[in-house]
Amino acid sequence: MLTRAEIKWLHGLTRKRQRDAEGLFIAEGPKVVGDLLALFPCRLLLATADFLQSKAQWPAAEVRELSASELVRVSLLQAPQQVVAVFEKPTPVPWQPTDELALALDGLQDPGNVGTIIRLADWFGIHNILCSPTTADAFAPKVVQATMGALGRINLHYVDLCEALAKLPVETPIYGTFLDGPNIYEQSLDTKGLIIMGNEGQGISPAVERFVSKRLFIPRFPLNATGSESLNVAMATAIVCAEFRRRNY
Repeated sequence: MLTRAEIKWLHGLTRKRQRDAEGLFIAEGPKVVGDLLALFPCRLLLATADFLQSKAQWPAAEVRELSASELVRVSLLQAPQQVVAVFEKPTPVPWQPTDELALALDGLQDPGNVGTIIRLADWFGIHNILCSPTTADAFAPKVVQATMGALGRINLHYVDLCEALAKLPVETPIYGTFLDGPNIYEQSLDTKGLIIMGNEGQGISPAVERFVSKRLFIPRFPLNATGSESLNVAMATAIVCAEFRRRNY
C-alpha cells in the first residue's frame, strides 16, 4: 500500500524541476520499463503480481507489489500497464563532435515528437542528439513513453545550439530542413554532419539557421499538388534519416 505522500512524490516527477533536483524520472509499461531496466539504475519498481511473477528477480533497489486498483492511483496513463518504475537519470555527457551523423533539435515543444525522434535515431543508428534548452525535456513522462525504451541508447546533449555549432570544424556539413530548400532527393548527402530539425510551428530559428550550410526540402508528390502545408517534424525526421541511410549504406 502506498501512502499519500508517496503518491504525491511519484506525481511530482512529472515536473522537470523535481526530476532535476532528485536526478530521477518515471516510466511505465512492460516494454518501456523492461528495456530501461537494462540501461538505467532503478530506484523503485511498482508492479502487479502478474508482472512480478514473470521473472524471479528484478534489478531494482526496491520492488513493491501493487493491486491493479493501487496502480491506477500512481499511473500517468489512461490505461495503466502493470508496472511503474522510477529510474536514476544518467550523468550528462559533454558533446564532442564525431565523424558520425548526428541530429539537432531546435526548440521542439511536443513531447511526443521528441520521444519519437529519439526512437527514430535509435532505429537509424544515430547515437547523438543535440537539444536546445527550449526543446522538451527528454525525461518527461510523455517523452519517455514515446521513446519505447530507446532513451538509454541515445546520447542527449542539452546545449546552446549556436555555441555548439560555432565550434564544429568548418568542413562539417550542417543540414537544415526548410519549406523552400533544394529537393533532398537531388542533393548530395554526406555520411557525417549534423541534421537540424526545427520547431513545430516556426521551423529552425534565425539564429541557428545562419549556421546551416546545406538546405533541404522534402517535396510533395506530385510536385504541383496542393494539400497540407508541411509535415509533422517527427515524420520529416524519419524521411530525412531514411534518405541519408539509403544513400550511404
